[in-house]
Amino acid sequence: MNSHERADEPDEQPTRGRRVAGEGWFALLGETLLTGLLTLVGSLPVVTAPAALAAGAAHLRRHLGGYDTSVRFFFHDWLAAARSLWALGVLIPLAAVAVWVNTGLTASGELPGGSVVRWVTWAAAACAAVVVVRAAAAWSDDDRPAGSVGLWWELSRGVVRTREDLSGSALLLAALVMCAVLVWMLLPLVLVTGGLLSLAATAVEARRLNRL
Repeated sequence: MNSHERADEPDEQPTRGRRVAGEGWFALLGETLLTGLLTLVGSLPVVTAPAALAAGAAHLRRHLGGYDTSVRFFFHDWLAAARSLWALGVLIPLAAVAVWVNTGLTASGELPGGSVVRWVTWAAAACAAVVVVRAAAAWSDDDRPAGSVGLWWELSRGVVRTREDLSGSALLLAALVMCAVLVWMLLPLVLVTGGLLSLAATAVEARRLNRL
């Protein structure tokens, strides 16, 4: 739980997390669509994509918990996450270039065992994408040590959660594939994919905690 959730926590413990009258699945849909737009804006520099996803997941956690979901909180989280996850964001375009180069080499037929290398490359890219999503979703957890942490700590936390919760990681992979298919089918749907992925990451983390 981040600082905003603590600040907005109701005084009476029995009412903590209780939904406001009139809110439900339709409100969650609207908040997910808003999160998609905010996440897209936060991802425009590309290297801030993990930070935008982390802020989106934190935004939806606040909504589901009944806390304040002002847009200013999203951008406050985005700035804080960008300071922690910027190095992870830098790896995204580098990894994309590596996948593109490997795919091009294997498609040319000049590389021995090209089909095997191509499938291994795609599998590695899929695993890396799941690790990034899990690291972003874990950004606002309370197990963060005092002070700043580095890239390897953030990355290792994503790797550990990916490995220890394989079923949840498979669900996140399915969500990533679904988002890619939606954008491939209709490009304007990129406006909502960030919200859908943030919602999937939030749900998987909640599922993991319930299973502990």
